[in-house]
Amino acid sequence: MNLFELPPAQRERLLEGTRGVSCARGELLFTADDPADFIYFVIEGRIKVFRTHPSGAESIVGIRNPGNLFGELGWAMGGTRRTNSASALVASELRKLDVAEFGRRLRADEALAAAFARGLVRRLTAVERELAELAGKSVPGRLVDILGRLAADHGIEENDGALRLGIDLTHKDLADLIGTSRETLTKELGVLADVGLLRVAHRTIVLLQPQAFPFARRREQIVVKPV
Repeated sequence: MNLFELPPAQRERLLEGTRGVSCARGELLFTADDPADFIYFVIEGRIKVFRTHPSGAESIVGIRNPGNLFGELGWAMGGTRRTNSASALVASELRKLDVAEFGRRLRADEALAAAFARGLVRRLTAVERELAELAGKSVPGRLVDILGRLAADHGIEENDGALRLGIDLTHKDLADLIGTSRETLTKELGVLADVGLLRVAHRTIVLLQPQAFPFARRREQIVVKPV
Protein backbone atom coordinates (compact mmCIF):
# COMPACT_ATOMS: atom_id res chain seq x y z
CA MET A 1 0.00 0.00 0.00
CA ASN A 2 1.30 3.44 -0.92
CA LEU A 3 -0.16 6.49 0.81
CA PHE A 4 0.07 8.61 -2.30
CA GLU A 5 -1.91 6.10 -4.35
CA LEU A 6 -4.88 6.32 -1.98
CA PRO A 7 -7.75 8.74 -2.67
CA PRO A 8 -7.07 11.97 -0.71
CA ALA A 9 -10.06 11.56 1.62
CA GLN A 10 -9.07 7.98 2.45
CA ARG A 11 -5.46 9.02 3.03
CA GLU A 12 -6.56 11.79 5.39
CA ARG A 13 -8.72 9.36 7.38
CA LEU A 14 -5.83 6.91 7.67
CA LEU A 15 -3.39 9.57 8.88
CA GLU A 16 -5.83 11.32 11.22
CA GLY A 17 -4.39 11.48 14.71
CA THR A 18 -0.97 10.13 13.72
CA ARG A 19 2.14 11.53 15.40
CA GLY A 20 5.02 13.07 13.48
CA VAL A 21 8.50 11.61 13.83
CA SER A 22 11.65 13.33 12.57
CA CYS A 23 14.75 11.16 12.38
CA ALA A 24 18.33 11.93 11.46
CA ARG A 25 20.37 9.91 9.04
CA GLY A 26 21.43 6.65 10.67
CA GLU A 27 18.96 6.98 13.55
CA LEU A 28 17.59 3.66 14.76
CA LEU A 29 13.80 3.52 14.98
CA PHE A 30 13.39 0.03 16.43
CA THR A 31 15.20 -3.28 16.67
CA ALA A 32 14.14 -6.90 16.39
CA ASP A 33 12.17 -8.13 19.41
CA ASP A 34 11.02 -4.62 20.37
CA PRO A 35 7.27 -4.33 20.95
CA ALA A 36 5.40 -4.02 17.64
CA ASP A 37 3.45 -1.04 18.91
CA PHE A 38 3.38 1.37 15.97
CA ILE A 39 2.96 1.34 12.20
CA TYR A 40 5.12 3.95 10.43
CA PHE A 41 4.42 5.87 7.22
CA VAL A 42 7.25 7.50 5.27
CA ILE A 43 6.41 11.07 4.26
CA GLU A 44 9.90 12.17 3.25
CA GLY A 45 13.23 10.35 3.18
CA ARG A 46 14.15 6.66 3.07
CA ILE A 47 14.15 3.94 5.70
CA LYS A 48 16.27 0.79 5.78
CA VAL A 49 14.59 -2.33 7.16
CA PHE A 50 17.19 -4.94 8.07
CA ARG A 51 17.93 -8.07 10.03
CA THR A 52 21.01 -8.62 12.20
CA HIS A 53 22.40 -12.16 12.29
CA PRO A 54 24.03 -13.78 15.35
CA SER A 55 27.43 -13.17 13.74
CA GLY A 56 26.72 -9.43 13.72
CA ALA A 57 26.29 -9.25 9.94
CA GLU A 58 23.29 -7.39 8.57
CA SER A 59 20.95 -8.25 5.71
CA ILE A 60 18.80 -5.48 4.27
CA VAL A 61 15.23 -6.69 3.97
CA GLY A 62 13.99 -3.66 2.07
CA ILE A 63 14.12 0.08 1.56
CA ARG A 64 10.98 2.08 2.25
CA ASN A 65 10.41 5.23 0.20
CA PRO A 66 7.94 8.13 0.54
CA GLY A 67 4.41 6.78 0.66
CA ASN A 68 5.46 3.36 1.96
CA LEU A 69 4.64 1.99 5.38
CA PHE A 70 6.83 -0.23 7.53
CA GLY A 71 6.75 -1.95 10.89
CA GLU A 72 3.57 -3.76 9.92
CA LEU A 73 4.88 -7.25 9.23
CA GLY A 74 5.10 -8.60 12.79
CA TRP A 75 1.63 -7.26 13.56
CA ALA A 76 0.20 -8.61 10.27
CA MET A 77 1.58 -12.07 11.12
CA GLY A 78 -0.17 -11.96 14.50
CA GLY A 79 2.91 -11.21 16.57
CA THR A 80 3.50 -8.58 19.22
CA ARG A 81 7.26 -8.22 18.67
CA ARG A 82 9.34 -6.79 15.85
CA THR A 83 10.92 -9.30 13.50
CA ASN A 84 13.35 -6.78 11.92
CA SER A 85 15.11 -3.53 12.72
CA ALA A 86 14.73 -0.16 10.97
CA SER A 87 16.91 2.93 10.64
CA ALA A 88 16.94 6.08 8.52
CA LEU A 89 19.12 6.03 5.40
CA VAL A 90 18.69 9.81 5.15
CA ALA A 91 17.02 12.44 7.31
CA SER A 92 13.36 11.45 7.18
CA GLU A 93 9.89 12.60 8.18
CA LEU A 94 7.47 9.92 9.31
CA ARG A 95 4.01 9.55 10.79
CA LYS A 96 3.26 6.77 13.26
CA LEU A 97 0.00 5.15 14.26
CA ASP A 98 -0.78 2.77 17.13
CA VAL A 99 -1.16 -0.75 15.74
CA ALA A 100 -4.48 -1.33 17.49
CA GLU A 101 -5.90 1.83 15.92
CA PHE A 102 -4.46 0.82 12.54
CA GLY A 103 -6.32 -2.49 12.84
CA ARG A 104 -9.56 -0.71 13.69
CA ARG A 105 -9.22 1.55 10.67
CA LEU A 106 -8.66 -1.41 8.37
CA ARG A 107 -11.72 -3.18 9.76
CA ALA A 108 -13.82 -0.03 9.31
CA ASP A 109 -12.76 0.54 5.68
CA GLU A 110 -12.99 -2.45 3.37
CA ALA A 111 -11.26 -0.66 0.48
CA LEU A 112 -8.36 0.35 2.72
CA ALA A 113 -8.01 -3.20 4.05
CA ALA A 114 -7.94 -4.52 0.48
CA ALA A 115 -5.26 -1.98 -0.50
CA PHE A 116 -3.17 -3.00 2.50
CA ALA A 117 -3.53 -6.71 1.66
CA ARG A 118 -2.58 -6.14 -1.98
CA GLY A 119 0.48 -4.14 -0.96
CA LEU A 120 1.60 -6.83 1.47
CA VAL A 121 1.16 -9.57 -1.12
CA ARG A 122 3.07 -7.55 -3.74
CA ARG A 123 5.94 -7.01 -1.32
CA LEU A 124 6.17 -10.67 -0.29
CA THR A 125 5.86 -11.81 -3.91
CA ALA A 126 8.68 -9.48 -4.94
CA VAL A 127 10.90 -10.83 -2.15
CA GLU A 128 10.22 -14.43 -3.18
CA ARG A 129 10.93 -13.64 -6.83
CA GLU A 130 14.17 -11.85 -6.02
CA LEU A 131 15.35 -14.69 -3.78
CA ALA A 132 14.63 -17.20 -6.54
CA GLU A 133 16.44 -15.10 -9.14
CA LEU A 134 19.47 -14.53 -6.92
CA ALA A 135 19.79 -18.12 -5.72
CA GLY A 136 22.97 -19.71 -6.95
CA LYS A 137 24.33 -16.52 -8.53
CA SER A 138 27.85 -15.33 -7.86
CA VAL A 139 28.57 -12.04 -6.09
CA PRO A 140 29.13 -10.22 -9.44
CA GLY A 141 25.80 -11.56 -10.72
CA ARG A 142 23.96 -10.50 -7.57
CA LEU A 143 25.57 -7.06 -7.75
CA VAL A 144 24.52 -6.51 -11.37
CA ASP A 145 20.97 -7.57 -10.49
CA ILE A 146 20.64 -5.32 -7.44
CA LEU A 147 22.10 -2.31 -9.25
CA GLY A 148 19.54 -2.84 -12.00
CA ARG A 149 16.70 -3.08 -9.49
CA LEU A 150 17.85 0.06 -7.69
CA ALA A 151 18.04 1.87 -11.01
CA ALA A 152 14.52 0.72 -11.85
CA ASP A 153 13.20 2.15 -8.59
CA HIS A 154 15.46 5.16 -8.10
CA GLY A 155 17.20 5.79 -11.44
CA ILE A 156 17.58 9.37 -12.66
CA GLU A 157 18.31 9.65 -16.36
CA GLU A 158 21.33 11.71 -17.36
CA ASN A 159 21.62 13.66 -20.62
CA ASP A 160 23.86 10.99 -22.14
CA GLY A 161 21.39 8.17 -21.37
CA ALA A 162 23.21 6.94 -18.27
CA LEU A 163 21.21 6.24 -15.09
CA ARG A 164 22.29 7.75 -11.81
CA LEU A 165 21.06 5.94 -8.70
CA GLY A 166 19.07 8.55 -6.85
CA ILE A 167 19.57 6.87 -3.51
CA ASP A 168 22.38 7.39 -1.02
CA LEU A 169 23.75 3.95 -0.10
CA THR A 170 27.12 3.19 1.42
CA HIS A 171 29.24 0.29 0.20
CA LYS A 172 28.23 -1.54 3.37
CA ASP A 173 24.54 -1.01 2.54
CA LEU A 174 25.06 -2.48 -0.92
CA ALA A 175 27.07 -5.35 0.53
CA ASP A 176 24.25 -6.10 2.99
CA LEU A 177 21.75 -6.12 0.12
CA ILE A 178 23.58 -8.88 -1.74
CA GLY A 179 25.00 -10.79 1.22
CA THR A 180 28.71 -10.16 0.91
CA SER A 181 31.46 -8.18 2.65
CA ARG A 182 32.10 -4.49 2.09
CA GLU A 183 35.60 -5.30 0.82
CA THR A 184 34.28 -7.74 -1.79
CA LEU A 185 31.58 -5.29 -2.85
CA THR A 186 34.13 -2.51 -3.35
CA LYS A 187 36.31 -4.83 -5.42
CA GLU A 188 33.42 -5.88 -7.67
CA LEU A 189 32.30 -2.28 -8.18
CA GLY A 190 35.86 -1.54 -9.27
CA VAL A 191 35.70 -4.35 -11.83
CA LEU A 192 32.45 -2.98 -13.30
CA ALA A 193 33.97 0.51 -13.39
CA ASP A 194 37.14 -0.76 -15.12
CA VAL A 195 35.12 -2.28 -17.97
CA GLY A 196 33.11 0.93 -18.42
CA LEU A 197 29.72 -0.24 -17.10
CA LEU A 198 29.47 2.24 -14.25
CA ARG A 199 31.09 5.17 -12.49
CA VAL A 200 31.42 5.61 -8.73
CA ALA A 201 32.15 8.99 -7.17
CA HIS A 202 31.34 10.33 -3.70
CA ARG A 203 28.97 7.44 -2.97
CA THR A 204 27.09 8.14 -6.20
CA ILE A 205 26.77 5.29 -8.69
CA VAL A 206 26.02 6.00 -12.35
CA LEU A 207 25.19 3.12 -14.69
CA LEU A 208 26.94 4.15 -17.91
CA GLN A 209 25.41 1.28 -19.89
CA PRO A 210 21.99 0.62 -18.32
CA GLN A 211 21.21 -2.05 -20.90
CA ALA A 212 23.87 -4.24 -19.27
CA PHE A 213 21.83 -4.36 -16.05
CA PRO A 214 18.80 -6.65 -16.61
CA PHE A 215 16.31 -4.86 -14.36
CA ALA A 216 17.31 -1.26 -15.09
CA ARG A 217 14.14 -0.21 -16.86
CA ARG A 218 12.48 3.03 -15.97
CA ARG A 219 9.25 2.82 -13.98
CA GLU A 220 6.57 5.46 -13.88
CA GLN A 221 7.25 7.58 -10.81
CA ILE A 222 4.55 8.53 -8.32
CA VAL A 223 4.38 12.26 -7.73
CA VAL A 224 4.87 12.73 -4.02
CA LYS A 225 2.69 15.47 -2.60
CA PRO A 226 2.80 16.87 0.93
CA VAL A 227 0.35 15.29 3.32
